[in-house]
Amino acid sequence: MARVIWGESTSTLSAVQDDGTMISSTLRRGVMGALGIGVTLQVILMLGVLLVGVLADTALPGRNTATLWGLLFLGIVLYGVFGLLDSLRSRLFFDVAGAIDQRLAPRVHDGVSHVARVGAPDGDGLGPLHDANRVRAFLMGPIPSALIDLCVAPFSLLMLFALHAWVGLVGLAAMIVLGLIAWILGRSAGQKAAALDELRPLRWMVAEESRRNAVVARAMGMEGRLRQRWIGASQEDLLAERALHGRSVGLVGAVRGFRLVLFILLLTIGAALAFTDRAAWSTALIAALLLYQVLAPVELAVTGWGDYTSARSAWERLNLLLRQMPLRDITTLLPRPETELTTEQVYVFAPGTQRPVVNNVGIRLAAGDSLGIMGQTGAGKTALLNAIAGIWPLARGVIRLDGAALDQWDEEELGKFVGYVPQQVELIDGTVAQNIARFDADAPTEAVLAAARRAHVHDLILRLPDGYETQVGRGGQLLPAGLRQRIAVARAVFGKPFILLLDDPTSNMDGDGEKMLAQVMEDVCDEGGIVIVVTHRPALMHRVDYIMQLQAGSMAAFGPAGQILQRAEEQRVQALGQA
Repeated sequence: MARVIWGESTSTLSAVQDDGTMISSTLRRGVMGALGIGVTLQVILMLGVLLVGVLADTALPGRNTATLWGLLFLGIVLYGVFGLLDSLRSRLFFDVAGAIDQRLAPRVHDGVSHVARVGAPDGDGLGPLHDANRVRAFLMGPIPSALIDLCVAPFSLLMLFALHAWVGLVGLAAMIVLGLIAWILGRSAGQKAAALDELRPLRWMVAEESRRNAVVARAMGMEGRLRQRWIGASQEDLLAERALHGRSVGLVGAVRGFRLVLFILLLTIGAALAFTDRAAWSTALIAALLLYQVLAPVELAVTGWGDYTSARSAWERLNLLLRQMPLRDITTLLPRPETELTTEQVYVFAPGTQRPVVNNVGIRLAAGDSLGIMGQTGAGKTALLNAIAGIWPLARGVIRLDGAALDQWDEEELGKFVGYVPQQVELIDGTVAQNIARFDADAPTEAVLAAARRAHVHDLILRLPDGYETQVGRGGQLLPAGLRQRIAVARAVFGKPFILLLDDPTSNMDGDGEKMLAQVMEDVCDEGGIVIVVTHRPALMHRVDYIMQLQAGSMAAFGPAGQILQRAEEQRVQALGQA
């Protein structure tokens, strides 16, 4: 079955265009439906105003009770329909926002993961999710309806001109003035909203740092200083928000006052025209009410201009991110790799930089081989593992499994053949069994137990309060660090992966843990898998077939383990002799 997955490729089959077409089509249908409802609502408002005119010209002078009650009945019917249609329009925008949000949900999730993998996340790292929420909240709010009403406002303007030229000119001038106010507000709001969007992630980041370091801060007397950092970030955010809303509040007040002044002005003009018999007495009332209704969406649009600016900026950021994550249409699912892993002239950039941390690395490992990677801090060991795992994109070169480049694989399928234990082990909130099974609801219990036994953690799990059903908490915080690491090893070997990647896996393990890992590595290789481990522990380095020594991202040495270890020992002895 064909599947569509995320990738780093810039394939011409990019489904971003498909998503864009769908979103545009959904918006277009929603706007056209809302526009039709908006025209109907404007007609109802005009008819309601005309009823007031009939009341003023006919029912009141003639003291016609039947006409009065008839007008009341018509008014109830008209405005009852108005209320139903207005509710329908709001529901329409709600459904449009829901449809777009549902379509974007998987992409936003992948966007959060993408930012975490290949970029330095701002604040809490959930920027794409916050942006999607802003767009959804805007579409579900009152501003889109107000903008639709502005589009049909010319109909009411024509009616003002039909009443009298002077009345129409006043209405036209009023709309021009309010348009200028909205333009001025938009320019200032756009600049201040951009500044505010830059400050908010910093505030989130300070809060997240305080949360993650709460224990250390309490133990070392840092809570007060972290609190001051938070207060400073909050004050900067508040000042930026005050600058954003300060001018808009003043302009909104001016718009409301201007709207009331126009109401009185049109009453006065209509009365003056009636005095000279140039218009009926009802003209003043009809014109004032009609313009007051026409300017209502203008006032609402000006009031919500900040929301519009924020939603537009959020959509631009979201769209930019998603365009960096094109979809690939993979119609052929490759089988499980069984033969070899090769890297050809691989270059890897650090996330968010153009500085290569891995330079021109080329190796070939056959099934059953194991490789140990050594190097000083910052030599590029973790970066190389991340590239092999498909976590970081390649700047140049290619990584192949059984001859196929990684981007030819379905990522979900490839993940079944890869086991990975990172430096900083974090489990996912759920049960121990769910974590070992990689949250596969269809995973057989036998496979979960087998993975736990391979990692020599089965007996330890049974000692937990609820065994395999024990909740691990967010990040695995309810479990000891050593047990978390062993469960991470069990998760890595779940399903008998072809490639096992271990990044400093013994950081929280004792001697028994080292023996367990050595046995796991041997088992994977005996089953025809490939093991790559980053470590300086001799107990593990003596168990691998090959050793690579990285220096400043480049291979300083590569060869059989015994040869590399002997050379390293000779260099160490020579250095001690010179000292």
